[in-house]
Amino acid sequence: MKTSPEEIHAKLHEIYPEIEQFGLTMELSFDEAQNAWMATFTKGEHTLSTHLEKQDVDACLRGEECFHLGVQLGRFIRNYCEGGKSCKLGLAEG
Repeated sequence: MKTSPEEIHAKLHEIYPEIEQFGLTMELSFDEAQNAWMATFTKGEHTLSTHLEKQDVDACLRGEECFHLGVQLGRFIRNYCEGGKSCKLGLAEG
């Protein structure tokens, strides 16, 4: 299965709308040596880089299972954004 970064990007945004909500930046590239997608998520000076196994990405895009695809990102959002003050929604405080 030939997969594009745009497909993965769209799927991760579907699974985690918090990416856009909290203004996270996501970069994806394929690492031939590891046969895996490299994903880097950034918010300010905080960065999380992880690899996404090709078979997990492909299974998710086929609609089979997305658990493994989003575990690391979910952890980043929970620990950094939801539990801290660093990810603000851009709403004026009143």
